[in-house]
Amino acid sequence: MREFLAFVWAAIVSMWVSIVSWFTPAPIEEIRIPPTQEFVGPVAPRKIFTPEERECLALNIYFEARNQTPSGQLAVAMVVLNRAEDFFWPQNVCDVVKQGSYITGYVARHRCQFSWYCDGLSDIPKEPSTWRYSIELADSAIQSWLNEDDITEGATNYHSDKVAPIWLTDKGMTYVKDIDNHKFYF
Repeated sequence: MREFLAFVWAAIVSMWVSIVSWFTPAPIEEIRIPPTQEFVGPVAPRKIFTPEERECLALNIYFEARNQTPSGQLAVAMVVLNRAEDFFWPQNVCDVVKQGSYITGYVARHRCQFSWYCDGLSDIPKEPSTWRYSIELADSAIQSWLNEDDITEGATNYHSDKVAPIWLTDKGMTYVKDIDNHKFYF
């Protein structure tokens, strides 16, 4: 009887592993597009972006703006790049994306610049084709930004047109433009 139960248990575990692996998304390493080079502008480079910064920018596009049009996604990427150059913000794309209130070494839930980073959900892209597109758009955003072709005209802040954040009056922001359902400021 004990052998039979062990056999049944092994069969159940084997089936469960098969079912879970069927619904588990591919690991990010399997869908990551390897960088071909560091990005440097055509004349005098304003900045060199590392492969890690490229990935952070792509993650931000994916989680923060994947429901936007390509222009809206590009605009969100430009805000991150503009912040990384502005003295007020961290000087690295990943640090800009991951900026938040840290308590005991961890980012406090719902206390960060980009909501997806501290919402408590997984930060692993689950849609491979959308993730690939986010990487391509990150590359395009970096090249455009290095060529000083910024769709946001230097914006460092944005918000959905459905909200009126308090920082608009607190920080004395200057309105730049609307892109999709976001308003952009510097």
